[in-house]
Amino acid sequence: MTAEITRDRLRRLDALPEFVAALAAGDEPGLAVGVYADGELAVAAAAGCAVPEHGVPVTERTAFDIASVSKHMTAACLLLLARDGHLDLDADIRAGLPELRLSRPVTLRQCLTHTGGLRDYFALCDIAGIGVAGITEDRFMDLAVGQADLDFPPGSAFSYSNTGYALAAVLMRRLTGASLARFAAERVFGPLGMTATHFRDDVSLLVPGLAAGYVAAPRGTGFRRYDVTEEVVGDGAVVTTLADLAAWHAFMASGAVLGTDIRDGLLARQVLTDGTRLGYALGLEAIDVGGNAAWWHSGSWAGYRAAAIYLPGLRAGVSVLANRNDRYASYVARTVAAALTGGGNLAAAYRALTGEPAPDERARQEARAIAGLWHDPDQDVFAEFVLGPSERGPVQVLHGEGDLAFRLGADGGWHGTGQAAGSTYTVRDGALIANSGLSARPVGRYLRAEPAASQGSPPSVPAGIFFNEELRAHAVIRVGESGAAEILIGLAAPRTLLPAGDALWRGVPDGHQAVGGPVTARLAEDATLLISAPGARHVRFERVRGAAAEPALMRGLRGAR
Repeated sequence: MTAEITRDRLRRLDALPEFVAALAAGDEPGLAVGVYADGELAVAAAAGCAVPEHGVPVTERTAFDIASVSKHMTAACLLLLARDGHLDLDADIRAGLPELRLSRPVTLRQCLTHTGGLRDYFALCDIAGIGVAGITEDRFMDLAVGQADLDFPPGSAFSYSNTGYALAAVLMRRLTGASLARFAAERVFGPLGMTATHFRDDVSLLVPGLAAGYVAAPRGTGFRRYDVTEEVVGDGAVVTTLADLAAWHAFMASGAVLGTDIRDGLLARQVLTDGTRLGYALGLEAIDVGGNAAWWHSGSWAGYRAAAIYLPGLRAGVSVLANRNDRYASYVARTVAAALTGGGNLAAAYRALTGEPAPDERARQEARAIAGLWHDPDQDVFAEFVLGPSERGPVQVLHGEGDLAFRLGADGGWHGTGQAAGSTYTVRDGALIANSGLSARPVGRYLRAEPAASQGSPPSVPAGIFFNEELRAHAVIRVGESGAAEILIGLAAPRTLLPAGDALWRGVPDGHQAVGGPVTARLAEDATLLISAPGARHVRFERVRGAAAEPALMRGLRGAR
């Protein structure tokens, strides 16, 4: 691409400052957008505040946590180590981490492509009420080492899991004696000249120019600050700026400094055991932008949202960094990348991407049609949708768990709004298909769940005490203060058990402040209790025989509904 073509394309972004300003008011948490050409920050726009309490504005040198956009940077470090001959991406990860109790071999490449069947450690923490706040690498490994079961045979399917990337960081330390943060500083960020970029594995250290993270408060009542306290890295935790990312975009465009073999290794798409070629490679996913092959990843954590799009054929790219969780950075990045490749009005393109709303009457009818309970039999999890308050006039909004709002688009899909942006649901052949991100990757297939009452009298709740050795956590099923059955798992707050099918219950937290989200409890034929949550399927809890409390609990729950 010649310099003349670059200038022509960049002129299409003259309205970028106004577009970005419309997404963040001056006194709110903000965002920064960078457009890169031939490894240079060619256009930048920023709006809003890095620290609203002090009126600190966002600039191209404001530092943001980029969450899961960090993953392909982690993968680049592993590729460098493989080039050095210190590891094989296709070898069993237990060769380097022999303390892992995995029941089957899982390769490092499968860890980096989310095809190893590893349960997401955030999901495991959620099930057992283990606090993620302040989690360290040692605490993560204490949890990961105990895991023997997998969600599926390694290499046979895709399920996004942060566990594999966090294990990769531990493996890096084990093989080199250096942390991922140190290795990246010496072998990646340092050589590239990215002096403001690092893996933040010690949150007590000051970060110059760091934006604080903010989450949108309920019902549009402003924002709440959310400080990062976690020190697990690899799955996220890179802190960087728009200005510093120019060097990374130069590498992604041409392989500069680190080598084209490392860049191309990041773009090697994974193939499943049945021959299916995934769009996901090493921390990046293939998408199309205006007929151009592109690579993308998003990130979301602790009030931060980030996105990166690379256009190798144009030697160009886009980065979006935000310190508010109610703006989907990937939609902003896609809008800007599309304008760069094909022109058009930024604001109009953004509205189209986020889902032009359907007519009111159609929205009301279709909302009523899909309101209710849905079940994904593969993951064994539920999604419940109820009619919510209108966002504009009489339009009905659907709410899933966690009060996430969805709006019917003119394209017939239910598009997440605010914090739910990036998630969509579409009705297809009687099923509700959940999709995620710019690739619209399917992440669930939900079938209508019939009310348990219509299936006849559900079996008695399996009262008693159960134990999972992997989590070293007990699950206790008892009668709650309200008289309803409830389950307590580990340190999680009680969840009310609602019948959802044959030997199947939904565990729903009481109130929005409970630690631990919704789970599914299923009684297996061998009388074990299988607990599932998004990211962890059928975690097995064995009944504790002879527990003193068990008989009384069983008598008390026989009639509980």
